[in-house]
Amino acid sequence: MIAGAAALFAAGPAGTACAQVSKAFSTNGTLGTFLTQLSDRLDHTIQHIPKLGRYLLALPQQFDLPTTLLLIGIVVGGLAAEFVVRQVLQRLRHRGFARHSTESPLRAFLHGALLDAVAFLALVVAARYIAGQVGAPDTVPGKVAHQVLVALLYWRGFNFVFRTWLHPDAPEGRIAPVDDATARRLLVGLNVVILLPMLARHIVQFMAVTQAGSNVISTAVVLYVPVFGAALIYAIWHWRRDMAAWLAGMVQEKDLFRALKLAMAKEWWVAGVVFYAVSGSAAVYAAITERAAAMHGLAGVESMLILLLLLETLVHRRTRHLPTEVPTVGEVLAACLRLAVRLLVIVVAVQGILIDALGMMSPEDWEPHERAIKLAAVTTFLIYTLWRFVKFRMDRYIADNPLPSAGFGGDAADNGDLPPAASRLRTIMPVLRVTAGVAILILGGLLVLSELGINITPLIAGASVLGLAVSFGSQSLVRDIVSGIFFLAEDSFRVGEYIDASKVKGTVEGFSIRSIRLRHQNGQLHIVPFGQLLHVTNFSRDWTTVKFNLAFTINTDVELLRKTVKKIGLEMMSEPQFQKELLQPLKMQGIVDIKDASLIVRFKFTARPKNPSLIQRTAIRRMFEALPKLGIEFARPPYAALGFGGLDPAARAAAQ
Repeated sequence: MIAGAAALFAAGPAGTACAQVSKAFSTNGTLGTFLTQLSDRLDHTIQHIPKLGRYLLALPQQFDLPTTLLLIGIVVGGLAAEFVVRQVLQRLRHRGFARHSTESPLRAFLHGALLDAVAFLALVVAARYIAGQVGAPDTVPGKVAHQVLVALLYWRGFNFVFRTWLHPDAPEGRIAPVDDATARRLLVGLNVVILLPMLARHIVQFMAVTQAGSNVISTAVVLYVPVFGAALIYAIWHWRRDMAAWLAGMVQEKDLFRALKLAMAKEWWVAGVVFYAVSGSAAVYAAITERAAAMHGLAGVESMLILLLLLETLVHRRTRHLPTEVPTVGEVLAACLRLAVRLLVIVVAVQGILIDALGMMSPEDWEPHERAIKLAAVTTFLIYTLWRFVKFRMDRYIADNPLPSAGFGGDAADNGDLPPAASRLRTIMPVLRVTAGVAILILGGLLVLSELGINITPLIAGASVLGLAVSFGSQSLVRDIVSGIFFLAEDSFRVGEYIDASKVKGTVEGFSIRSIRLRHQNGQLHIVPFGQLLHVTNFSRDWTTVKFNLAFTINTDVELLRKTVKKIGLEMMSEPQFQKELLQPLKMQGIVDIKDASLIVRFKFTARPKNPSLIQRTAIRRMFEALPKLGIEFARPPYAALGFGGLDPAARAAAQ
């Protein structure tokens, strides 16, 4: 841009003075040599301004009036055909949006894109027909007609894509997260951003076809690029708020970096102004030094950035309404595709800026670096894809196997609806997910750095020394982590199991890499480091045998009691409610004591440790209902033990 401004205000003597100033800095250094060459080329270019004037005056002689009208007709006829077809299909477009928008937004988008493609096809047919009437392809008018046709198709092709994403007149099929007014303004602004650089490039091609000469072309570029650059910067500034609304609309509500991304979306225009200022300077530099690659490199970066914006918008529109918390296969594939495009943009941008725009090294010198960057990009993509699919499988398994809750109420305990303990794999799955993520990140990062030519040996050695220092400085933490690894490896407990950890008891509610969370039956939550678990008693593993005593009168028929209890136990084992829980039926073990003129009889059963107390309560209730009908009475404590010792028989009977 500075060189362009100098070209506008400098005359012959001024240009010579510029060269003399630059020569004053000319030393054996690279900067001085570069400034000298640049000033000489600029001075040489400015001296050809009169030739540019003569070229422009002689230009009408190469095209007669019919040819000029046909060239104009390529643009006018193509645009007219596109407009007419779009108006004809307008009602069909709205009807399709109304039908598909509620069923599938993606189908509505494809429907609108198909109709816009028909309008674009009409433009292609009309423009090509008119271009064919200009003249033979090997003549100057024929070549110019071909250039006009290519420029028109390039411009309207981008307009077709932008219109498909924005749809100013049909919000049902819109992909961009903006309102109608913003969509209309953005469509105009994006067309301006595409149209101005395209005109700048095709002016150069037009001058080359019409035999303008390299010096005249360089002079024209130096003169008009600052104007186009200023117009692009104004376009960025004028439509900055509309584009900020587009970018901000793609930031997720629950994004961890939402505030930062919103701030970047609001101030995006700073990067846009810098980019087009650099692009204008690169175009002037390319014209002065006759290095066309400098301008083409940044044009490629611009195209890749637009592609990235459109892809990010499409992915956001496709996934923003998904109700599930666990990512779907489509989301995983979309994330991998998004990363692939981002890596492609980075590779193209690095080559376009360092090699084409700045010319920091020759293509031969860049070739090994290019190979390393591409290998690093492919490695990054493969590592990310591996992690996303591993995480997807783990997240899906966690979602399909929810953890049991330790905070259940009394009704659930009475009904036997206690949650079962989690499986071993489900218990350690969160730790496995973190471990897999860290391992893939470290190994993948080292592999990518190695592909880029960075020596990773000092990094590995430094990490080893740092890990050793941390282990010495935090022995208790290391002890907790190591103890936790062995507890989990030995399957000592699982989420949902009730354990006794010597000092505290409770149901395992979860754990981290260094501690376990135990929920007491009264609601308290204990967090115990693994290193403080001296021993663990698991009350919820495999099976449990419950023994309990009941007292009967001294004259009880013990054999009848045994047979009746056995019958009750077998009936309970055959019932669906208990047949999966009872492993051995309820039975009488025998008389264990005679006390207070009563028989103390012991009973037992073996069941799964889910809720043995429910089975015990059910068995006692059925015994209480069935035994008195057979003449088997439960023992009653002496009246003195109940506080009735001093009462007469009538009062005692009333008390009972």
